[in-house]
Amino acid sequence: MKKSLCLLRHPHISSEYGGKYLGRKEVSLSENGFQEIERIKEKVEKKFLRGKIYSSPAKQCKEILEVLEFPNGSQAEFKEELQELDFGDWEGRTFSELAETNLEGLKKFSDFFPSFRFPNGESLREFQTRAEVFKDYILSSSDPNILILSHGGILSILLCSFLNVPASFYTKFKFSPSTLVYLDVFKNGQAVLTDLIRISSTRRCEWPG
Repeated sequence: MKKSLCLLRHPHISSEYGGKYLGRKEVSLSENGFQEIERIKEKVEKKFLRGKIYSSPAKQCKEILEVLEFPNGSQAEFKEELQELDFGDWEGRTFSELAETNLEGLKKFSDFFPSFRFPNGESLREFQTRAEVFKDYILSSSDPNILILSHGGILSILLCSFLNVPASFYTKFKFSPSTLVYLDVFKNGQAVLTDLIRISSTRRCEWPG
């Protein structure tokens, strides 16, 4: 049986975090972010609001769930696997700052060295593994229509996994806030990207995250 997936990145957060790497910090959506939710309502296929919903437990994801309207009273299931990258000591810092102090680390991040670990944070291998765990969970699900609400980094690597492309392609996807990506996943595990809707063209942080 074919499954239809909608990957949705949460809307914009406050501009004070612009250009900074944010992984596990709990932040609220900005005023523009809440306005974007109204446009998401117009663009998201209604079958996904009636289907199964998985979400990151982060505050910015919970806030969109409180505003979206679910016709059948659907409730999201929060999954730890959908948390954003744990940047450790890089949290809240900009690319420019890190380029002055840890350029080698940035290169390993951009080249997706699995063994690279953010100082006091997560390794890229751990990041990739939890994405694969969640993918397998989705493939084993009997739900035909699934909405996945999360963050740019984890959604990018999930997209790599579903499309069966190298994890290093993670940095090649520009998952802007409020972007919707639609996939059809077939019984043999093969996936096809069927549509991409970008409601906002602004990316919150600098390359590569």
